Amino acid sequence: MTLSITLPIEIELALREQAASDGKDLAALVLEAVTEKVACDRAEAGENGRPSGGQRIAELRSWVAGHRRLSYDADDSRESIYEGRGE
Repeated sequence: MTLSITLPIEIELALREQAASDGKDLAALVLEAVTEKVACDRAEAGENGRPSGGQRIAELRSWVAGHRRLSYDADDSRESIYEGRGE
């Protein structure tokens, strides 16, 4: 598979320096990094294929970050929920 991505110049320069110091070409270094990332993610997911605790926390934080913040504090206390119901 051929994949084309655009990287920030700082990342490209760092990759080129790393490849040169390791005596590898740039494509080989990137392939190695991607392979390691996939292997780590699979190992974290475990044999059952379910996300690890760390992955679930990251997904939750990402979901939370996707919601707008309220400009006020929401009162979600029991008293406010049942207010006026005679309890």
